[in-house]
This record gives sequence, C-alpha cells and structure tokens, in this order.
Amino acid sequence: MSLSTSAKINNETNAVNSRKTELRNNIDDNRDVTDKSTDDDIHLPVTEIHLKSHEWFGDFITKHEIPRKVFHSSIGFITLYLYTTGINYKNVRKPLIIAFVNIFILDLIRLRWPFFNKMYCRCVGALMRKKEIHTYNGVLWYLLGLIFSFSFFSKDVTLVSLFLLSWSDTAASTIGRRYGYLTPKIARNKSLAGSLAAFAVGFATCLMFYGYFVPKYAYLDSPGKIMWSAETSRLSLINLSWLGGLVAALSEGIDIFNWDDNFTIPVLSSIFLHCVIYIFQK
Repeated sequence: MSLSTSAKINNETNAVNSRKTELRNNIDDNRDVTDKSTDDDIHLPVTEIHLKSHEWFGDFITKHEIPRKVFHSSIGFITLYLYTTGINYKNVRKPLIIAFVNIFILDLIRLRWPFFNKMYCRCVGALMRKKEIHTYNGVLWYLLGLIFSFSFFSKDVTLVSLFLLSWSDTAASTIGRRYGYLTPKIARNKSLAGSLAAFAVGFATCLMFYGYFVPKYAYLDSPGKIMWSAETSRLSLINLSWLGGLVAALSEGIDIFNWDDNFTIPVLSSIFLHCVIYIFQK
C-alpha cells in the first residue's frame, strides 16, 4: 500500500471519528439542556438551597431536628404560661387562622417561584425538613389541627391536645429515632418505643395539668370551661392520666391516609379525650 493511500485512509478515519465525537457532544449537550430545563420547571435542587442550619450542624441537624423540636416543644410551655395569665383561649383561634392563611399564601408563592423559595428556606430552614423545601410546610398542618381543637372543644381538652402535640409528639419522635429499631413497628414510621414515650409524657402531662395547674388557677376559669373535675367525674385523677397517656399514644401512633401527624394528633386527641371525659361524667 502506497504512502498516499495510507494517508488518505487515515484522514478519512479521523474525519469519521471527529464526526462521531461531534454528534456525541451534541447529544450530551441536548440532554443537559433538557435535564436543566426539567429541573427548573419542577423545582430548585436541594443542593442549591444551602440551608444554613444543615451547613452548621451537618447530619446532626438533619437526623435529630434539634431547632425544630425546640420550637415544637416551646409552644406547649408558652401556652401553659398564657393559661396562668387568664387569657381567653377562644381568642387564640383568630391569630391561628391568620397565621395559617399567611403561611399558605407564602407557600403558594415559593413553590412557584424558585428564587423566593431559596431565600425563604435560607431564612427559616432550621425549622424545616428537607422534604418541605418542595412541598407545603408542616406548620400548615400544625395550625390546622389547632384551629380544629380551639374551635370545637372545652378549654382543658383543647389545651391538653396542644400539650400532647407539643410534648408527646416530640418525645415519640426523639425516642423513636434513637431506640425504635429495638422495638416492633406498629405503623408506617411508628415504633413501639415512640408510642411508649408518647404514653409516658401524656400521662405526666395530664397528671400535671389537672392535678396542679387547674386547681391552682381555678379562679381564672369560669364555670363550664373545664370539662373534667373530681366532683363531676367517675374517673380519678390517676385514671384520667392513664387514659390521657393512652390517648397520646393512640393519637401519635395511628396513621390515617398518610396525613401529617401535626394535624392528626391534636384532632384525634381532642376527640378521644372529650369522649373519655364525657362517658365517665356523673
């Protein structure tokens, strides 16, 4: 084979390879454009949000949700303090509704405007789970559950349901994450360890509230505001507390249509506790 023929074949081979490379690059570029367009249409990638809390604490904040749990629990203590000041609990419903509407509107905006979502998450990301970056905020369910309780139930039932949401749910989540693998699952993402923690805190909450705070601040409650009393019920304080713990465990452990437990816990605990007190009235 002559040198000219060999050179010609090499040139043709290089041209073919060059053409293949060009076509491959074009395909990859088109794929990248398509993928980027799809991502932009759906939502911002989580990696672009850069939640400050997760950057500071790493996996610890993701796994244990410390700021979220502190805030969650603080609502119960704030409510207990307001109870001791004699505030009319029915007046709380309006601020809850206003907060729900405002947060719902903000969520509608941020889920349709990636830049606003990014700024929003950077501001309150410490209180958010990563899955809430591209879905509605769990606070909406929290507020909706409380609005239900504050609208339809007596003062003591409403407050206890809020305490169970604030404290029993936090205890169940904390203990469940730490020791849940040692006990059987009783529902989706619900362990026996978590339910036992909810029971213990629910028992202590009812014992504390009805045994100490209600008698001590009885002068702040007009007749009929408190549904349970030792004089009007066949349930003793201890028996009521045991049932309160059971209510907490059931409300936390029951999984209804995969609804958020920030909604189901206050709703179910209000209904269960109201029925228990009503059934055992003298």
